[in-house]
Amino acid sequence: MNFEPTQDQSSVLSALDSLLQPFEASPVEPVPYAYAGALAETLAESGFGDIAGVDGFGPLDAALVVERVARVPQVVEIAATALIAGALGLPADPRPLALASGSALNAARFLPMARRLVVLHDSHADLVTPADGAVEPVESLLAYPYGHLRTLEGARIERFEDAELVRRRWRIGIAAEAAGCMAAALAVVVDHVKSRFAFGRPLGSLQAIQHRLAMAAETAESARWLALRAAWADSDADAAIAAGFAQSRIAGFTYDLHQFSGAMGLTLEFPLHFWTYRLRALAGELGGAGAQARAAAAAVWGDTAGSRAA
Repeated sequence: MNFEPTQDQSSVLSALDSLLQPFEASPVEPVPYAYAGALAETLAESGFGDIAGVDGFGPLDAALVVERVARVPQVVEIAATALIAGALGLPADPRPLALASGSALNAARFLPMARRLVVLHDSHADLVTPADGAVEPVESLLAYPYGHLRTLEGARIERFEDAELVRRRWRIGIAAEAAGCMAAALAVVVDHVKSRFAFGRPLGSLQAIQHRLAMAAETAESARWLALRAAWADSDADAAIAAGFAQSRIAGFTYDLHQFSGAMGLTLEFPLHFWTYRLRALAGELGGAGAQARAAAAAVWGDTAGSRAA
């Protein structure tokens, strides 16, 4: 099996690296977590949100973009735009697409600055365009801007019957975004343990830390390849497995990285929280790892595996 990106994918990633370079620095004010509007506009103007719909490209290329953008410390929405908007026939937009499950009144990431909200139900999805002033921001430390609809009065609602497509692509987005956050968080901590000394030697030279860093690296790499596999196959089972794996590893992964950083890992001056707080938010989406495990079993073995979680 060839794991190397194609020439077109390499060109896309190279262009994306150049585009993201000005945004690699940590924001000056880390809390509250602000939406990176300038980055969102840059991504939209460059067409990366539309990549899945371009001839010769598809969900795999969109997942590659999502994973790479997630490594930037600034918060921006790209997963729903790149993986779901085009599949629903919606144009990519500089402003984000928000996602909610079960009810339009539930809190959703990116809703305060979103023009549209996709609400996933068991058998269909609703595209909600809120009325002016209907969205209320929700305070959170989970590194994303959250909001909820106070009311559906005056909202325009369109119905999409293919709930499985939305659910599948949402899971791929969770997996790809988590993989990017893991990779960036791990890189920060590896740099820290190389330069931080204890007992006259770098922390990274201690065998106990090396072992657990190796486990963290295995988690990050596995999450990435499972996400890309799910995007390539675009199947319900692979998407549930990829999202479930990433979500099941987030708690232990973030715990270890903060512990390796010592007291520095608990400060806002250290950038680790830009990714670990995002990971903690992603851990519970679409019902968390348990729901993904049940969904994967149902996709592989059918109804005999139990009811599918939304």
